[in-house]
Amino acid sequence: MIRSKILIILFILSVSGLSHSQEENSGGSPYSIFGIGDLSYYSSTRTYSMGITGVSLFGNYVNNLNPATMTKLNATTISTNFNYGFLKSSNGTLENKVSNGNVLGVNIGIPFDQKRGWVMALGFNPASLVDYKIKLDGNIGGQPYEQFYSGRGGLSRINAGMSYNILSMISVGLEYNYAFGEIKNRNFINFNNSAYTNTRINREIDFQRSFLKGGIVFEPGKIFKSKSLKNLTIGFVYQSGFKLSATQDGIYTSSSGVDTVRLNSGTIDVPDMYGVGISNIFGKNFLLSADLVMQDWSKYKEFGRSRLDFQSSFRAGLGLEIIPDPNKKSFWGSTTYRIGGFYDKGFYKISNEDIMSYGVRAGINIPLSKYNSFDLGINYSIRGKTGTGLIRDEYLNLTAGVNFGELWFLRPREEDQ
Repeated sequence: MIRSKILIILFILSVSGLSHSQEENSGGSPYSIFGIGDLSYYSSTRTYSMGITGVSLFGNYVNNLNPATMTKLNATTISTNFNYGFLKSSNGTLENKVSNGNVLGVNIGIPFDQKRGWVMALGFNPASLVDYKIKLDGNIGGQPYEQFYSGRGGLSRINAGMSYNILSMISVGLEYNYAFGEIKNRNFINFNNSAYTNTRINREIDFQRSFLKGGIVFEPGKIFKSKSLKNLTIGFVYQSGFKLSATQDGIYTSSSGVDTVRLNSGTIDVPDMYGVGISNIFGKNFLLSADLVMQDWSKYKEFGRSRLDFQSSFRAGLGLEIIPDPNKKSFWGSTTYRIGGFYDKGFYKISNEDIMSYGVRAGINIPLSKYNSFDLGINYSIRGKTGTGLIRDEYLNLTAGVNFGELWFLRPREEDQ
């Protein structure tokens, strides 16, 4: 069937793009050198455009953060999301500009029983990203040299979950995740002189482990029968900590050849994650949602060793969605508009200073048919600052999400086969 073949091709291209994005070392933020890299708080293009993670946000969309939010999904949906970003890093004197794109994830939601909110979700999503390239100039005995530090890789996860609605006012969800990935770090010393031997040291970490995630969303408005609070939702999500089974190899290249040494074998301990959120619709057209996600990274360990510069982190977001009037059939009248912002405290300190991030976001949802739609989002954010040896990152990201609905699964006409 033509439609089935198109879906299969799109899925393969998306997964290939997700894997490929971690193979290219274009040089991203130097801050991704810490731990398992930059953490991904992306749960959908809808929530991304609102600056939130969607801990308490119901709707006809696939949320890969809190499985309990899936109970309102009214049609089988495949969501594929893309990102293209521009990054400018500066230490106050020098600047570095890079741009690259990747696939943010592929997720499928399948409602088995819409009345009871029984929905299955499947997905393939990034959990963290390592992508940095740093150049330093030095001198040994009067001989200048260039030293390059670079890294790439990160953590990805395959997830499968279920949601269900209890007593029409409590939605629960449970999700199994299989995490896997690798981080490759390189240290290259170039003397630019044939009398000296250039040195290359590679360190590679491979890891994998399963973990669970659970969520719950309450609808208190159904208890109090309040007209103004009838759409109020309060959500919670918990992700269990997990120990990544990991090995670290050192690959040393010199004039005498290549030597590989097993440096470490053990676990990388990732801490629990907690999230809380609240959402409500005011009037008929304004949806407001806020949430907070927290992790205590002081409990993080690499091969049994703690990091003294790691600490508790949090990410807070607040977003507004303007819901279209169903009576308006024009393009602009049927489009959903979104805006929001976030504030983030990183899980590490540098020179005893917290690394903070903040940004503003906006986006729209364009309906293509009853079950198919197209999401667009834009982000401008800042991380860190210049001075005291720190770096200021400025991001401009463009995101797009394509949502394929139930109509793609209808039996094709004879001429389409």
